Amino acid sequence: MNPDVTALTVTEGKDQFYPTPDNVAGKMLAGIDWDMVVNILEPSAGKGNLVLAAMKAHAANTRRNSKLNIDCIEIDPYLRAILKQNYAAEWINPLRERESYLDNLPYDERAMHMDELRDTQNKIREMENANINIIHDNFLTYHGWRQYQLILMNPPFADGDLHLLKALELQKGGGSIVCLLNAKTLNNPYTKSRQLLRRELDKYGAQVTFIKDAFRDAERRADVDVAIVRVNIEHQQETHSDIWERMEKAAQADQPEDTEVTDLIAGDYIEQAVTRYRVEVAASMELIRQYYALRPYILNELVPGPYARAMLTLKVDSDRYHTDYINVDYYLHDVRLKYWRALFQNEKFVGKLTSAVREKYVKKVEQMADYDFTLFNIRTIMVEMNAQVIDGVKGAILSLFDKLTAEHSYWTECSQNRHYFNGWKTNKAHKIGKKSIIPTYGMFSNNSWSRETFEVNTAYGVLVDIEKVFDYLSGAMTDDHDILCRIQNANANGQTRNIELKYFNVDLYKKGTTHIKYRDMELIDKFNIYAARNKNWLPPNYGKSTYVEMTSEEKEVVDSFQGAAAYAKIMARPDFFLSEPTRSVGMLTDGKGDSYEK
Repeated sequence: MNPDVTALTVTEGKDQFYPTPDNVAGKMLAGIDWDMVVNILEPSAGKGNLVLAAMKAHAANTRRNSKLNIDCIEIDPYLRAILKQNYAAEWINPLRERESYLDNLPYDERAMHMDELRDTQNKIREMENANINIIHDNFLTYHGWRQYQLILMNPPFADGDLHLLKALELQKGGGSIVCLLNAKTLNNPYTKSRQLLRRELDKYGAQVTFIKDAFRDAERRADVDVAIVRVNIEHQQETHSDIWERMEKAAQADQPEDTEVTDLIAGDYIEQAVTRYRVEVAASMELIRQYYALRPYILNELVPGPYARAMLTLKVDSDRYHTDYINVDYYLHDVRLKYWRALFQNEKFVGKLTSAVREKYVKKVEQMADYDFTLFNIRTIMVEMNAQVIDGVKGAILSLFDKLTAEHSYWTECSQNRHYFNGWKTNKAHKIGKKSIIPTYGMFSNNSWSRETFEVNTAYGVLVDIEKVFDYLSGAMTDDHDILCRIQNANANGQTRNIELKYFNVDLYKKGTTHIKYRDMELIDKFNIYAARNKNWLPPNYGKSTYVEMTSEEKEVVDSFQGAAAYAKIMARPDFFLSEPTRSVGMLTDGKGDSYEK
């Protein structure tokens, strides 16, 4: 308890007993979310007026058979006796007597009262679901460990400030308080305890409602104005751990074995994650060690027998067996898997991968749980990933080229996608023009309940890889979220024609086709050149020799592909038109600028 509170005196006297009137209790209980309440403390229970009101409110506003624990504290032994008697004699026994009377009526008459009988039986079950315990006598000397979702209190008017301060101390870890106070306690803060209470209530943003003459017609009348004080304190998880602190300091003192990769340009987040992994594992292993050291002192038998077990257990999440034995291998597997998953879900790490390569590594992450989450192992996987990125980019570009030209050319509408030219040693060469048409099934929903103009996810799936390929070619990578936002905005506005994306405009047709109209023809030229060179449709000297230096056979191919003037523009800007697209992807590198490649 707050030391400022314990030093203050308490006024005693039996004249402080004022049972809560029903109408005031109703106001106190209004607005409580009973589905979130399991444990209630009534620290000045008297003969149980608030307890009964809480039981009724809980039964009326929560699921049937929902358990409720009400712990009661009452300093007056006479009132404690009444409270025990009231629970059975005044609350449950009359209901049981009414149930018995209705149940024993003649059949025809009983049928007429069936609704009342069922209602009475439900009330009995609900009453019995409330577990009422008298746990202490003086609230100001109470020390307990149970966590209460609600403290419901009508403390002695003369000492209400001390009682509410005590309740605030109990709930500092999180919970609610509804307290009935003498209004003078708040309006006339002339004592240290009242001043302290005002500061505490301000700190927690308490709500105060004043009621005049609340006890004018009460069981014990009093000429007094009261205040209903509501305090909701957010639950706070304890974040301080001595074990964690010790392991964290130890990790900071240790130098990494592999200093070559401590400056990964992929981001300090990798080093931070590796350090956190080391701290987490070290702290957890220390916790396990401490648990086994403590275990003999927390057995379920005071005199250990052959079947004695610890009352508290540590359990690995993936271990389905509830035993005292902690499977360290299971734990290490799970924690390694957690960190590898986080790495492969981090956009900084995998954001530049094609969807095919990313999918491959998502499937592979389960295997990584067999490897420690270390800088060495991360670097090893980066070597493999960079090689996959390069191969993936090349494959994605050529695959898209085939998709936009030859793959659907058997469709009459798509037959114009291919623009033929005389290739090197072949006459089957082709390229992309200003527009492509591809079949896209399922772009429009057949369900009448769908409110979407078109299927956003389907459109995104069709267009995102196309945009990513053009990102590779242009060297200007874009967050995938950008294209998704543009598609979503078009869908929200009912737009299916001339949807403007980063490199092209799109028309979506319900007949099942998507028309792609390119805006940057220089990028299309680079696309065509890259595909044609990789398919050996252009002369080996393309981009190496000027047009004048070419043989007549080479000139014939260039003339058919683009013409001498256009070729001169290519030769004037080789860094753009002839560069490898993988240079713009942004490989994972070390701090020296060297990429990890095979």
